[in-house]
Amino acid sequence: MFVKTVIKCACSISLPFLLHCVDTSAASLQPAQAISIKSPDSRISVDFNLDSNGVARYKISLNGKQVLQPSRLGLIREDADFSKRLRLLKEYAVEQVSDDYSLLTIKRRINHYVANRKVIALQGANGESMQIIFQVSDDGVAYRYFFPAKSAKVRKLKAEVSSFNFLRGTRAWLQPIAVAKSGWNGTNPSYEENYEKDMEIGSPSPTGAGWVYPALFKSEDTWLLVSEGSLPRNYCGTRLRSQWHNTEYTVSFPDPQESVANGPVNPESTLPWLTPWRFIVVGSLQTIVESTLGTDLAEQPAANIDASSAAPGKASWSWPLLGDDRTVFEVQKQFIDYAESMHWQYTLVDALWDKQIGYDKLKELVDYAHGKGIKILVWYNSAGDWNTAPLTPRDRMLTHASRVREFDKLKALGVAGLKVDFFAGDGQSTIATFSMMQRLMDS
Repeated sequence: MFVKTVIKCACSISLPFLLHCVDTSAASLQPAQAISIKSPDSRISVDFNLDSNGVARYKISLNGKQVLQPSRLGLIREDADFSKRLRLLKEYAVEQVSDDYSLLTIKRRINHYVANRKVIALQGANGESMQIIFQVSDDGVAYRYFFPAKSAKVRKLKAEVSSFNFLRGTRAWLQPIAVAKSGWNGTNPSYEENYEKDMEIGSPSPTGAGWVYPALFKSEDTWLLVSEGSLPRNYCGTRLRSQWHNTEYTVSFPDPQESVANGPVNPESTLPWLTPWRFIVVGSLQTIVESTLGTDLAEQPAANIDASSAAPGKASWSWPLLGDDRTVFEVQKQFIDYAESMHWQYTLVDALWDKQIGYDKLKELVDYAHGKGIKILVWYNSAGDWNTAPLTPRDRMLTHASRVREFDKLKALGVAGLKVDFFAGDGQSTIATFSMMQRLMDS
């Protein structure tokens, strides 16, 4: 949990503003041309253009030297193709955006973000509108898409063609993503695969399922870190895919099995529709380490969050040492005592607590911990038809009604938070489920 105090939010896009950005009259159509956006210190430059086929591309330079080759931009909806035959409607003047915020636990407590934002309005072959929003800061480049039309009809995406086309000779440090529903009781992807280090660009993922964010690359003396941010409930999480000996990595949607209750995997939404950020940190290895671009671009936290009750901290946890069988009352009391001796803030009570401790005795643990200044966290199996893991509590997070019932019980007991395990991958329905749980916990 973090607290973000905003002076002028660089990441929260004002929909009314963007809705007025598009002038769709025929007189506003312009021929394809190069558009350049620079960072506030002018060291990073992004060049955008439409080629003769109306394909949108961008490239990135650092100190006048190209570090990312022309890479694709665009989306393909079921009802409209925004990957080709695009026309430039209008480019809007560069606007400087800034954000000042504090985070209780991260690289630094006080953070200041400044970037130059440019909105580029495009028109599809059948007259549909799409905008590409660039924000270029001194440590990197971010972009996202926006459909400004208003409609209650649900639109569905077939693909995102966004790509990152690196220079020949670039090396890569990447984590492969596991094949959906593989592994122990079908709980993958769990993001536990080992990183492949210092690889040739375009090396195939050993699992065949793609690569996880963040993805690290080195081109000569320049480092680049690729990731996504501000993932909303009306989009899926993505991954990178590449082909052998190909320098271009493409954003890819999840496996069709990565859904909750047969919900959507690929993104779908009514309009207007704002997509997540794609961002690339660019610079030295020090730049990569010190960058906070992921949180700089994050949306503001909900206004009703009590930061004092949701404060981050350290937790004692019996499971790594003792396993499932020792999630019992007396052992958990010992770990509460241990947390107190270490001046930690929490104790995590893991799997099988519902059977081996029970709600009544959990209340005793909560009260015992409270007397020592310790808060209790409890574990849940997300379950449903996604995995066959037998560990309980299971199936209590499947529906809104069941979640509300369970959260009400836990609040009455004084439980401070949850660890929900074995989420069903990255499909939109999974992201939406996660988002709804988070909102319940914050309320």
